Amino acid sequence: MIGLDTPVLLEILGGRPSAKALLKRLTGEEVGTTELNLFELAAVARALGPAGLERRLAAIDRLRRGLTVIPLDAHASRLASSRWRGDGQGLSSTPWLLLGALEANGCTEWVTSRALGFPKTPSKLHVTRILT
Repeated sequence: MIGLDTPVLLEILGGRPSAKALLKRLTGEEVGTTELNLFELAAVARALGPAGLERRLAAIDRLRRGLTVIPLDAHASRLASSRWRGDGQGLSSTPWLLLGALEANGCTEWVTSRALGFPKTPSKLHVTRILT
């Protein structure tokens, strides 16, 4: 499964050509995202104010239906905490929970455009940075 990060999902929702090219490249692949990423999308939609909110939330719901939604569950949490090594990579829960959920659900690639690096772990997850 290929996982998509929040910035990539925002690019898709915005209809950017680079996002359309990515979707074309991923045709035939199982594509997913985590509940945490969907939370972030909804938070961004609400932060933009009430004008157009229902339209933005409906677009997120359509996107949700087209993706495999990866849960943040006990298995993901245990896996995430087992990967944390305490070697200066920080303890912010977001990247660690994402990593745990992705790995626990068989995700092999994580597509992001975040400038910050994903935690360095003994993970088999390949991180691809695109849509800069």
